[in-house]
Amino acid sequence: MIKLIAFITMVIDHSAIFFFPEHEFIMRSLGALSFPLFAYFITQGLKYTNDLQLYIIALVTCACVTQPLFNILFPDLHRLNDLYTLLFGLIILVLYERYGFHAFYLTLLLVFSNVVSIYIFIVFAIYFFHPRPGILLGVMIAFYVFVYYLSGSLYVLFGPVSVALMYSPSFHQGPRIPKTIQKCFYYVAYPGHFLIIILINSIRYPT
Repeated sequence: MIKLIAFITMVIDHSAIFFFPEHEFIMRSLGALSFPLFAYFITQGLKYTNDLQLYIIALVTCACVTQPLFNILFPDLHRLNDLYTLLFGLIILVLYERYGFHAFYLTLLLVFSNVVSIYIFIVFAIYFFHPRPGILLGVMIAFYVFVYYLSGSLYVLFGPVSVALMYSPSFHQGPRIPKTIQKCFYYVAYPGHFLIIILINSIRYPT
């Protein structure tokens, strides 16, 4: 269920940008929940996956397929899509587990070169502080206040609400669908929702 919420809030966020600007604050406030929830699943994937190499390959494939669609929708961002932020966060954590804190020097290079967004630090925060909910919430609040200071976008301050979902047993329950089908759905749905937005825009604003 929580993964479905992450996906739905992401779609709501992107829909607000392209289709419902008059409801942007409400919809993007909900959308602020999506990235921390996806970051949570990345850290869980690192902890519980049976085949880390295959997991990384699947993320790389999905990120590469998504990138051209992301560039069409967000031509002014000049960076990789958010799945790369999650992917590099995962890779740096793998390197950290093998080589220690020196792995995090790569984070500074990726952020300052605008390859990934600063939201990569959310992946690290959840990885290190998930066993301590109070500390994690405090770190998330501080991070999103900083993002608000940089962006001036009030809706980002709703991001820390995602912490409550991470610890809620009811949000971890969902329909009994085979894991393989669930995984395939999300790997297809991530680039798929970008493609649907592009198609709708092409119908609304034909060239």
